[in-house]
Amino acid sequence: MPITARNHFDQDISRAISIYAQAAAMPATSATAMLRNDLLLSSVAMSIGAMDAYLCDAFVDCLTAALRSYRKGTWAGVFPSGYAKQNLPAGILLTTKASRPDWAIRMAARNLMERQNVLSISLVDDLFNPILPPAQKLWLGYIPVLIAHNRARLTRHTSNTIAGLSGKPLEDAKKQATLALKKRIGLIVQDRHDWIHN
Repeated sequence: MPITARNHFDQDISRAISIYAQAAAMPATSATAMLRNDLLLSSVAMSIGAMDAYLCDAFVDCLTAALRSYRKGTWAGVFPSGYAKQNLPAGILLTTKASRPDWAIRMAARNLMERQNVLSISLVDDLFNPILPPAQKLWLGYIPVLIAHNRARLTRHTSNTIAGLSGKPLEDAKKQATLALKKRIGLIVQDRHDWIHN
């Protein structure tokens, strides 16, 4: 997990939690109702922004590491086709000093991400699966980690509901958990969009 990106994410989430706590502590009177609601919504918007920034930074780190490794000849095996198809801005790669080729790769990857966001949860698989080990691919390989947190609102399943399952029933439960997680995140992101744009 990229350390700097995670530190920024933790700081942003901490700030969002503080905003939420302040709003939740406000009295629910008619005089403060709108401000209280706006602060609660702001904490959600900030959390979604933190998630987007983290995923963008994590992707830049993954893509940069893969490209550097490939350039240096230390990449083992076939280079991931999902990363090989990325259109990096040539200007940055060509104009950055030859003494800092690794920096040029990073800046080109950052420039690529500055033109998009990762608020569409369906993009996450495409951005990270090319570099993830086979047993940890999103989502079926990773969903058991999220199920272990026992948050049925997010994953529909908990450790108890999948305990003892194997084969097709376990795969079905993992697929249900994945669909539930994607739907929940999608609804939260959509609520944030609706609030910001209306």
